[in-house]
Amino acid sequence: MADDSSANSEYGPGKFRTIFEQGLDFAVDRILRRAESQGGSLSASDVREELQRFKADPGEDTTAFFNDAWRECTFAVERLRWDKERRYPFERLMVNTFVHLLPTGDQVPIQGEHLSRRIIPGFVVAMLQMLGEELNDKYENFCRTMVSRMKTQHGNAFNWEMVHVEPDAAEVVSEVLITICHHFIDLKKRRRWLIDVIHGNMGAPTAAQDIPFEDMECHRLISAMYQPLRDAMNTPEGEERITERYGRDKARMLRAVFAEITRDHRELSLGLSTPSDVNAVQ
Repeated sequence: MADDSSANSEYGPGKFRTIFEQGLDFAVDRILRRAESQGGSLSASDVREELQRFKADPGEDTTAFFNDAWRECTFAVERLRWDKERRYPFERLMVNTFVHLLPTGDQVPIQGEHLSRRIIPGFVVAMLQMLGEELNDKYENFCRTMVSRMKTQHGNAFNWEMVHVEPDAAEVVSEVLITICHHFIDLKKRRRWLIDVIHGNMGAPTAAQDIPFEDMECHRLISAMYQPLRDAMNTPEGEERITERYGRDKARMLRAVFAEITRDHRELSLGLSTPSDVNAVQ
């Protein structure tokens, strides 16, 4: 993930100036065409009249631009909101579990390859609901202390990649995923619930970012979150360490979640999975 300092440059005042200038070009083009039709001569009254016509009937191209500009502005607000929220290091660590599925920078998301960045606010809300406020605050405070220590230690050389590879950070992520793994025993129900939560917190997309978040995308998110733990449990040393720290019951539950992920992928790939009743899911 890019450092926080780069986020505002893409969606700061300069972005809105660019949109304004693009819109102004449409009005200028109308006036120039009017001037050409009158032999290059326009009075103040002619300019005023043409601008009034432009306001009343901007044309299809201009209307399409207005729609795209509105989506872009709405996305800018959502992006700035997330840029602010993601400074919370615990949330950032959890998002990092699937960051490789997100498009980077100006990269256009590709359906089947990427997940939209618009899912992030809803993912954060879902994590809070599954963990509970008390545990969420505990991990947030721990991560803030850890990041503060690392910033003091590294000074200007500090970057977020250092946090992502910090052993204490990796342990926090593992502990959280093991703590909430019981929520994924019935993966189909949890998947439908998670889709609803994320949909309820997604901002308006730009045209280039309007990719869906449905069953397979949600499956890929959950699978990515748990893949490092799955890899660890597939080694004798990793399984022994996890069992020793979290107990045999949690280790067995993790195995059950991994089996659910495998089954869910098979059913989705074959088109066998259908939406489930999620009323009882918390």
